[in-house]
Amino acid sequence: MSPNGKENNLHKNCFACGSNNGVGLRLKFDERDDGSVVGYFTADPRFEGYPGIVHGGIIATLLDSAMSHCLFKKGLMPLTGRLSIRYSCPIRVGTVVKLEARIIKRSHKIFFLEGKAIVEEKKMAFAEAKYMLRR
Repeated sequence: MSPNGKENNLHKNCFACGSNNGVGLRLKFDERDDGSVVGYFTADPRFEGYPGIVHGGIIATLLDSAMSHCLFKKGLMPLTGRLSIRYSCPIRVGTVVKLEARIIKRSHKIFFLEGKAIVEEKKMAFAEAKYMLRR
């Protein structure tokens, strides 16, 4: 999303948040006053890995998207350079996952972010990532 709230035309087909992707997650994020973002995802059974548990790759996608949106909200187009995730607990299908992300620091054109996947106030997964700006 651009700073004025309109979806960027380059991103409409994104699996995670694009409005034109019929099989995508269609995630939406709101910016907080401190520049962080928050969004929600209902863990549908079609994203199951092991029985009753959301696939870890979907959780990685959720966290990557949340962190990317911190930069989208500033009018920047990031590319993921590195993504590291620590899974604390399995996320059960049918639950609502709260996604939070924030910028930690910037070094020239490299941004460092962190994200959390939270269910019922418990941190289920934590991500750290490095993003570069799209050229």
